[in-house]
Amino acid sequence: MPHDNPYDPIAAVRALAEELTGTIGLACALAESGRTIDLAGLDRRIGLLCAKALDLPSDEGRRVRPRLIALSGSMEALSQALLARAAPSG
Repeated sequence: MPHDNPYDPIAAVRALAEELTGTIGLACALAESGRTIDLAGLDRRIGLLCAKALDLPSDEGRRVRPRLIALSGSMEALSQALLARAAPSG
């Protein structure tokens, strides 16, 4: 009797990318409003996403590329918000 595997690696990568995009978007909004943010553990989650994406066959990996590009844009926006906040005013 065949055993169905409910784990979908593409769905897992997409879900993690979406989760991280939301988290980074919230962190960006908080940084822009001058609030303190805690990014502890974010690097591990990004590393997990990268590992999962690299484990996908290349055809499947190309299907999640748009989500990874969106996440990269969110990370760039957060970086800019943090840099702007750290810049001396005056």
